Amino acid sequence: MKILLIFFTFSLISCAVRCVSVTGYSGGSLLVDSLKIWFSNSAKYMAKLPERRTIINHRTHDKLINEGRFTLFKNNEGNLMIYIRELNQHDAGRYWIRADGQWNIYMTLNVEEDSCCKVSKRVMVNIGETATFSCEYSQNHINDPKIIFKERKDSIEMIYSKWYRKDRISVSDDKHKSIFSVRISAVRPDDGGVYLCGVWIYSHSYIYSIINTVHLHIMAKVGVSRATGHSGGRMMIKCEHPQHKTKPKYICKSDGCSERKNPGVQDEWMENGDVSLYDDTRAGVLMVFFRELKAANAGTYRCGVNVSHYTESFTELQLLVRDGAKYPKTESAHLGEEVNIICQIPEEHKVHFCKEDDHICQNISTSAVTEMSPSSERNEERVFKVSISNVSVRDAGVYWCGAETRDTHLTFISLTTKIQLDLFMAPVVRREGESAEIFCPYDSIYKSKSKSLCKGKCSTRDRNTLNETVREEKETKTDRLTLNDDITASVFTGTITGLTAEDAGKYWCAVTLERDVNYLYTHLILIMNEELNLTKYEEDDVSIQCKHHDEHQKCFCKAHEPSMCVKDGVSLETIRDDRFSFSDEASTGVFTVNITDLREEDSGIYWCGSHIITKVTLTVNMGKSLIFLKMFTNNIGSLSKRLLVFRLC
Repeated sequence: MKILLIFFTFSLISCAVRCVSVTGYSGGSLLVDSLKIWFSNSAKYMAKLPERRTIINHRTHDKLINEGRFTLFKNNEGNLMIYIRELNQHDAGRYWIRADGQWNIYMTLNVEEDSCCKVSKRVMVNIGETATFSCEYSQNHINDPKIIFKERKDSIEMIYSKWYRKDRISVSDDKHKSIFSVRISAVRPDDGGVYLCGVWIYSHSYIYSIINTVHLHIMAKVGVSRATGHSGGRMMIKCEHPQHKTKPKYICKSDGCSERKNPGVQDEWMENGDVSLYDDTRAGVLMVFFRELKAANAGTYRCGVNVSHYTESFTELQLLVRDGAKYPKTESAHLGEEVNIICQIPEEHKVHFCKEDDHICQNISTSAVTEMSPSSERNEERVFKVSISNVSVRDAGVYWCGAETRDTHLTFISLTTKIQLDLFMAPVVRREGESAEIFCPYDSIYKSKSKSLCKGKCSTRDRNTLNETVREEKETKTDRLTLNDDITASVFTGTITGLTAEDAGKYWCAVTLERDVNYLYTHLILIMNEELNLTKYEEDDVSIQCKHHDEHQKCFCKAHEPSMCVKDGVSLETIRDDRFSFSDEASTGVFTVNITDLREEDSGIYWCGSHIITKVTLTVNMGKSLIFLKMFTNNIGSLSKRLLVFRLC
């Protein structure tokens, strides 16, 4: 931006009042000295003719009146100054300016085009260093004197001219390039601001200047910090500015800091690109959360605060991003029980455990963190066990574990281990043809959100056609599935009628935020009406064929009730007996359990299958040889303690 500065000795040429004609340039600005007394007690008025469109109409004892791009102010000589910024062609015309009851001026403004007047510069310099900026001028004004002004709060002050120069300011003029350079040495915080530099041009009735505008920003670097994160992980950076709690804060990459990220509002989380920010005015801290670290995030940053419009204080942050966070883990817990999560962090760091909510991961106080003994003396990592007791639906979700580091200026939290905590309820067991109710409790904060019950995870490729969504205490029904939402009890219920084999499986309860969040699941186990009864003798072998529809869910267990097979029953994987073996024919949807050398204690009720199960009643009778032995010992009591076993053909 450039400014046309005009100091006029006004004359009365065919005007009853003082008339002035000035010329400015599109994109530049104009500064005119009226040579009229300010008169603090008089109202100031400025309008554009001929329609007399009012621009300024104000009575004030202040030294400055500002209305958009138009400003009237009192200079050091007590005169009224007219300042018009960023001129355009629509500004051309005739103006009427007056101090009520004192004087009037008519000013004609011409606006021309010139490439010299459209450049505005932004210069950044650290405290104590030398600020350097250049000012271009036309070849027509090589021999004209150079001048520099600085905008103050309520005036514009001359700081350099042919006749006057402030300390620490020097000027060198390169007339071959039509550029003069300005140097301000040992800059201080109060050197920040808007500088106006140009050349004086003399006319027989006025003086004006064509001026460049330079915005000088003073940077105070308070220190340098280094942090390391991992791609795919999360990173929280806390920038502390306790002396400037309510001042606006920012973070930017130091390659010019052209894209500054700031919350826009204070004391509230806001998203800005790939980060979320929180300006905590109570603590004077800017929290910056990288929602997913990438290699491109590596680099040098400034984490700073705007102390004033042109003065900033910042800490330099050097961020290194290494390959790969640790492989994500999934933990499952029954409602009301305790879950333990294992975290490993580097030896010298503090553990940080947090729950991700709305893309932000904040520390939770309801968890108990216990350091575990290392497995070996050479282990370079510390191992922690995080316990969450009496888990409820609000505990479901994504957790992160990582290391917290603090230095003089910043706190870093590098989150490298992702844990998905899924909650489950007791299985729902029904017989073929019956109805089943699936209850989904939810956190009361989600009472106004849409909820879904899905066979397979909601909003994924696993989602089955048997699903429905309900919202705010309404009922929805499709085919055989009905959903009811009771917001008073914070429970929604799905009822499935006329159960068939296809209905059996894993069901997820979900709440819709930006996407469907699956937080709770249960198994619908369907008992087929057809049962299998087997009778064998001890030492015999038996093969039991079981149907399944899920390659990853096969079960063979001995229990009074099928629900015990999911949690407390003896499944095939937990049997520690070489007499049991397993063979799978995946293409036929059948797996076979073989039991050799049967014993009487093998008798009982078994359940086999997956979510579709068959009741198997196995009766193992005493072998013929043992029956004969029993009869023999009854007749000969003296031989009752002798073991005599033989087989009858």
